[in-house]
Amino acid sequence: MRTRHCLTLLVISAALVACGNRVSGTYTDDAGVTRYTFAGNGAVTIHVLGAEVDAEYSLDGDKVLVSSAQGTVVLLRRDDRLYGPMGLELIRQSH
Repeated sequence: MRTRHCLTLLVISAALVACGNRVSGTYTDDAGVTRYTFAGNGAVTIHVLGAEVDAEYSLDGDKVLVSSAQGTVVLLRRDDRLYGPMGLELIRQSH
């Protein structure tokens, strides 16, 4: 019984850690001008002022590194928000 309890706690802990280490869903700014849509497979689509760019992302702790042909942007992850250069603040809209 004790082994089963420990195993259950281990599985739950691993699931919680895994969920915290990924980015998925859609994040937009307050004005609705910028939108990042993250897929769980490392792909992200960026919409800015009507233009669409496909990119890739990776995680480094609390940083989300978004790379495309145009370069790499580092976003800082805090709760359900992403913070980027020049005061960019993206708020999670969907999962």
